[in-house]
Amino acid sequence: MISLLRGLVDVAIKLFALGLFAAMLLEWFAPPGLQRVTAALKAFYERFLAPIRRHVRPFRLSRSAPAAIDPAPWILLLLVWWIVHPFLMWVLS
Repeated sequence: MISLLRGLVDVAIKLFALGLFAAMLLEWFAPPGLQRVTAALKAFYERFLAPIRRHVRPFRLSRSAPAAIDPAPWILLLLVWWIVHPFLMWVLS
């Protein structure tokens, strides 16, 4: 029973990380036919990104850079992959 739960948690975390990565790519490239998917992913992940964004602001590489780089999605991805996932796998082992 625990191995089934461990497998489900593992798949759920991997899907969360994959969805976050997809949301990051869709925000950067914004394909014309995928506005609804992009909006849905953004709405879902914003609740996880907002606390990080309160502490870590987007930054520009230079004063003349046209856009700022938002490190919050990368921080969330690293937290999930390097801390949450190993911790949950340890708890469920």
